Amino acid sequence: MKLVSKFALALSLVAVSAAPSAFAQSDEKPKKEKKGKEAAPAAPKRNYSKPFIAAYMPVANMLNKTKDAVAAKAAFSTVVAAIGNDDDRYEAGILAINIGAPLKDLAFQEQGIDLLIGSATTPVDLKKEYTFRKGAIAYDGKRFADAEKYMIDAYNIGYRANNIEFLISNAMSQQNKDTDAIAWIGKAIESSKAAGAVSKAYVVRAANLSAKMKNYAAASNFYKELVMTANNPDYWHDALAFFDRSRDFNPEESLDIMRLMRATNGLRFQQEYAAYLDSLSYIGVRYPAEAVSVLDEGFDKGVISRNNVTFNERYNEAKARLAEDTRTLPGTIAPAKASPKPMLSSLTADSFFSHKDYKTAKDLYESALIKGAVLDKDGGDQTDRTRFRLAMSKAMLGDYTGAKADFAMINNPNRKAIAEYWNMYIDQLSKPAAAPVAAAPAT
Repeated sequence: MKLVSKFALALSLVAVSAAPSAFAQSDEKPKKEKKGKEAAPAAPKRNYSKPFIAAYMPVANMLNKTKDAVAAKAAFSTVVAAIGNDDDRYEAGILAINIGAPLKDLAFQEQGIDLLIGSATTPVDLKKEYTFRKGAIAYDGKRFADAEKYMIDAYNIGYRANNIEFLISNAMSQQNKDTDAIAWIGKAIESSKAAGAVSKAYVVRAANLSAKMKNYAAASNFYKELVMTANNPDYWHDALAFFDRSRDFNPEESLDIMRLMRATNGLRFQQEYAAYLDSLSYIGVRYPAEAVSVLDEGFDKGVISRNNVTFNERYNEAKARLAEDTRTLPGTIAPAKASPKPMLSSLTADSFFSHKDYKTAKDLYESALIKGAVLDKDGGDQTDRTRFRLAMSKAMLGDYTGAKADFAMINNPNRKAIAEYWNMYIDQLSKPAAAPVAAAPAT
C-alpha cells in the first residue's frame, strides 16, 4: 500500500479566494437584505497597524494589479518586518499563500501558513484548514513527525476531511510508532462506519499493523469488521488465518477452524491444506471421507498438486480406507446409542460429520449429551467439544437458531472464541443482503 501520497500540492497551491482582502472590511457594515431575508453576518473588524498597511499595500498591488508574483515574493520580507499584531499576522499569511500559488512555491506558502495559524484572530475554520495543510506539506515531504504534530493539531480543533485519521496513523507508522498508529487507524475505522460503510483499506492497514506487532488477535478482530459487512471468502480467509495464529489451539479445535474456513471458501494456500490434514489427525483412520473430499477440492482448484509426493501419498492412503469406512459406518449407530459411554456416541458422530451426514451426526451428538458428561478415555471432559460439533451439525442443516443456542452454552475459552466466528457465519447465511464496503480512500 502506498503510504505517502502527493496530495498536499493540490491542497496548498491555490489562492485563498474566500479570504477577505486586507483593510476592505475594517469599518464595513453589513448590507441590509430585502424584507424576509436574513442579513449576511458582518465580517470581523480588524485593526491593522499603520506600518503594516504601508508595507502591505505595495506588495499586494504587485500581486493583484501588476500580476508580478515574483516581485511580490521578493518584497514580502518588508511585510513580515512590519507585523505589529495578530490581525497583521493573519493578513500577511493570506498574502504569502496567494503569492506562492501562481509560483507553485510550497515552501513560501508554508511561511504564509505559519503566519496564519500563528495568529490569534484567524477564523477557526480557516485555522483548521491550514493547520491540516501544514501537516499535509510535511507528510508529502516525508517529515512525518511534523505531519503527525500538525494533523493532530488540526484534528483537535475539529478538522475531519481528507481521511485525516488514516494519514495520522500512517505518519506514526513511518516513525515505527505502531501502537499509536493502530489507535488512530481505529479512529479512521469508526469514522468510516459513522459515514455509512467500513473502509477495507483502513481495516487491512489496521490488521497488518497488528500482525507486524505479532498481535494476531487484534488483527483478526479488525478483520471481523469486514466479515460482518460481506460474506467474502477473502475476508474470511484473512480473519481466520490471523485468528488461528492468535491462540494455542489443539488439533481438534484447529480442525473446526479449518472446517469454517472451508465452509466459507476461504482456503487459499498449500500450507492451509496441509494444516487441515494435520488437524484431521490419523488421516485415513478416523476421517478418510473428509480427507479425500478436502484434497479433491484442493486439486480441482489447482492450489495443491497431485505431483506433490506428500499430498499424493496422503490422498492414496485416505482413498484406500474410504470404501471400508463407508461400508462399516452404518453399523456403528446402534452400538453407539446403546453404549452407556457418551464418548462413543460423540466419536461415532464425528465420523458421520466427516461424511457430511449431518443429520445422523446431530442425532448421535445429542445422544452423547443426554447420557451426561462426555469423558474421554483419560477422563478429560469433552462435553464442550461434543456440544460444539452438535452446533456445527445444526448450522450445516440450516437450523441456525438451534446452532446459536448450543454455541451459547460453550464454556471452554478457545471453543467460545471459535464459536464467535461460527456465529458470524450463521449471521451471513441468515442475511442475504450485505452492507456496502467503501472503496479504498484516495491517497
